[in-house]
Amino acid sequence: MQKNNATKAVRTTKPIFNVKNVKIAGRGKSSVIVIITLACLIVGILLGGLSLHFLIKNDCFEMIAYGDAVDLEIGGEGNSTTYEELGVKCVAFGQDVKDSVSIKYFYREDITHDVQEVTEINPDKIGFYYAVYTSSNVKYRHVQLIRNVVVVGAEE
Repeated sequence: MQKNNATKAVRTTKPIFNVKNVKIAGRGKSSVIVIITLACLIVGILLGGLSLHFLIKNDCFEMIAYGDAVDLEIGGEGNSTTYEELGVKCVAFGQDVKDSVSIKYFYREDITHDVQEVTEINPDKIGFYYAVYTSSNVKYRHVQLIRNVVVVGAEE
């Protein structure tokens, strides 16, 4: 008689790994870790917002004004007969980006005429001029500043 050394596979109905009996090491410490993580996240957000505030607090895209005048009249009694473009001030993220600003001039003789693009404001030609400033800077690329210049009392 020969002995059979082969082992037989035994089927069992008991699970090999019982999840109910597993204990998580340091389970009481997990709430402390969550609190520390949330505190660090809140402090990081606050510091990031504060640094962004200081970085952009002086940002602007504004026209350099002629005193209190919003619209400028050239010619006529008591008004200048010349026009000098003062330009704009443009600061984005703390950096002077004035070089990103372009200007176009538009002219309309009166309300019944269409607006046409011109190369400059002519103080000798009566009508309405518009100096339109646009910036290619990412912060101000959707902003236009418009200076209205009205030429009155000029001799043609």
